[in-house]
Amino acid sequence: MSTIVQFIVKVPDSNGSSRASAEYTPMMAEMDSRNGAVDEDENEPGHLSTMPEWDGHDQMHAASEMHGDDFNREAGTEGLEWATHIWHAEGTS
Repeated sequence: MSTIVQFIVKVPDSNGSSRASAEYTPMMAEMDSRNGAVDEDENEPGHLSTMPEWDGHDQMHAASEMHGDDFNREAGTEGLEWATHIWHAEGTS
């Protein structure tokens, strides 16, 4: 069953996050991630969200373990507080 994982963070520079996301998209796709575009809140610049779909929660954790620290360094999000929401289709878990 697929899982959607929403990541939300407030960044000082959204350009760094967008560049890092574009660089890491192929690596995440190799680890079964889909639709990981970064969106910026129209009313609050720098407030970003991404909602990639994964084959499962374990795949997301494996990708985070493998690439998370490097991504955060490159994205300028190292040390920032991320909100994470795990979404499942209604009626499943």
